[in-house]
Amino acid sequence: MKPPYLQGVSAASLPRPAWRVLLWPTVAAAVALAILLALGTWQVQRLAWKNAWIADLRAAEALPPEPLPAELDDPAAVVFRRFAVTGRFRHDLSVLVGVYERDRRLGNYLFTPLERALGDPVWIVRGWVPYEAPFAVPKPEGEVTVVGFLMLPERRGWFTPDDKPADRRFWAFQPDVINRAVGLDRSTPFAIAAIGTDREPPIPQRRPAMPRNDHLGYAITWYGLAVALIAFWVAWARKLLREERARA
Repeated sequence: MKPPYLQGVSAASLPRPAWRVLLWPTVAAAVALAILLALGTWQVQRLAWKNAWIADLRAAEALPPEPLPAELDDPAAVVFRRFAVTGRFRHDLSVLVGVYERDRRLGNYLFTPLERALGDPVWIVRGWVPYEAPFAVPKPEGEVTVVGFLMLPERRGWFTPDDKPADRRFWAFQPDVINRAVGLDRSTPFAIAAIGTDREPPIPQRRPAMPRNDHLGYAITWYGLAVALIAFWVAWARKLLREERARA
């Protein structure tokens, strides 16, 4: 039985407890906050992993070059390691890979297989060449020694354009694909990218290009969104409670 002061008052007309107004919005905000914090923490973990990886690559780069063995069991374990390889260039099988800008000029990287006395031929990244005249570069004859860092095959993306084997132009370094296109029976599953200070094409790389490390920025973004969500929820909850209490 209702007390006298509530006689004639329906349950629907009674004010709702203030906490019920915030229940489901708070649940949704908590789920979103957990997702943002998880993403930020994941980026912090990725940052630590990337920093350690780059440190390992820098350490490998700093080691003195050693002769390239006839076979490598795990090329990925020595990526960016400097090697010296001796052999004879097959200039007739040279190809162009990728499109890169240098000094406001488009160009490609010139890849040429080097035949060795022991072991499979190895693709040498001789350096950057201009797009309009990529093969008009010096072609060393006889036995040569190249010093460079080990480079692994590249992956094609969803939007990578089609290769042009007839023009010997390829968008990614994929040894098997290139070997079939130029008629090379076999090669190592990696390349050696020449390093040097030459300023005339083919212009070699001075050092390996390190992986991008943007994880700190991503972590700050996710954590920043989490803080913004908390601030928005606090301001919104206060406003909603004031309005609910005013109606009550």
